[in-house]
Amino acid sequence: MLRSITTVNIEQIDLNLLPVLHAVLSERSATGAAKRLHVTQSAVSNALARLRHALGDPLLVRSARGLVPTPRALALQPGLEQIMRSLRSLVSERDAFDPSTTTREFTLACADYCTTILGARLLVLLRTRAPAARLRFLPLEQLAGSDGLSSNIDVHLGMPPRVPSGCRSATLFEDDFICMLKADGKAPKKLKLQEYLQAKHIRVSVLNSTSDAIDRALAKRRVSREIALTVPHFSVVPLMVEHGGYIATLSRRLAETQTPLFEIKLCEPPFSLGKRSTRMLWHERSEADPGAQFFRDLVREAAIE
Repeated sequence: MLRSITTVNIEQIDLNLLPVLHAVLSERSATGAAKRLHVTQSAVSNALARLRHALGDPLLVRSARGLVPTPRALALQPGLEQIMRSLRSLVSERDAFDPSTTTREFTLACADYCTTILGARLLVLLRTRAPAARLRFLPLEQLAGSDGLSSNIDVHLGMPPRVPSGCRSATLFEDDFICMLKADGKAPKKLKLQEYLQAKHIRVSVLNSTSDAIDRALAKRRVSREIALTVPHFSVVPLMVEHGGYIATLSRRLAETQTPLFEIKLCEPPFSLGKRSTRMLWHERSEADPGAQFFRDLVREAAIE
């Protein structure tokens, strides 16, 4: 016995049955609907039987010309058409990304080291390729204090000791270290170890770190440097070197962008500190997203010297 239509509860209807009804109404045939949906004819018949019971209406009845929809089915057909169009649009949305018209905001979490050396170049590329898009730089503290890359952050740039679970990564560039000094006389090409150890140094503390790659390299030689100043941002280092007379050991790429702007000079450190890789990390949730792919490609391009 068919259920009264007034008792229909949407939560009790298997929504997977609606595409079947849509196909049968379009084809006016269970066989044609089965071919269209790539299922068996019995599967279509079973789905129709469940819908008839759920909606309290025969929906389609047999005639000499095939299946004929009831008034209730005809009333449902325009809504079904709209639902199917919306579903097709929803699942094909990933192919609709257009850089020239997108207004999407792309977010990048990094220390100001990366903002300084890549930020302007990335901004120019974005304004050229996606003029209506927006760019937002976030501090590493926000990355650490949230759900990280599983939230709404597109990319993290940095030197993480490991790649977090569920994330992908790619090396953007490698960089070595150089010393930054106040420009008050002839600069040697390379500092002597004694000069280096006797000087007062600046350390940049990222996420409240108490040591860095330079300290660890010195510890292996059983020596240490005197940290006279600790700052949270790389961007203030040149100013402190110029006015405080300190030494800073930092990325060559960063230091070379600052040299023309301050009264500073660059010297090679007294020992090799090797190279460090700056990596781009993103969550696997955005691996296939065309907008996120576009942004990652821009970041890669901006990182090329």
